[in-house]
Amino acid sequence: MKPGLYQYIREQEHRKDPVGALGRWMSKNYNRRPDSTTLAFQLASAEFEASANWTRKAALDRLNQNKDLMHIIKVEKDLSGVIKDALNVRACTGYNKEKEYCRLKSAAGVVVGYGAANERISDSQYYLLVIRAIYDLLPPDISILYPNGFPDEISLDL
Repeated sequence: MKPGLYQYIREQEHRKDPVGALGRWMSKNYNRRPDSTTLAFQLASAEFEASANWTRKAALDRLNQNKDLMHIIKVEKDLSGVIKDALNVRACTGYNKEKEYCRLKSAAGVVVGYGAANERISDSQYYLLVIRAIYDLLPPDISILYPNGFPDEISLDL
């Protein structure tokens, strides 16, 4: 079993499809292993692999371990709102990672980098750190999870 797969599945509990149902089951039955032969588990496993083993928890851990980023967030409290917005994004029907990234990148540009009112974080390097973190925090979308096309035989909430 790949490290992080079960975490990925639990993070999908918001979805209204078989993968979401499996995520809800796993969240309620934390100490039990799901049946790995089910379609939901196979789909979730394929999604996890296609997303380069991305989980929200791992992305948040990377953010918290970045001392420069933590410094920027301490200096500019408004940035924590942008980070919180990124953390609240869920991949559901119609979700587009690039569109969300552009929206959040624009919001970050007001508080960090050249647009920052605070001179201590007006450097472009700080802006790059922030937008990379935002991109990392956003969940993958259907184009990443299903690069060869969406499965026609099942309806997924992506």
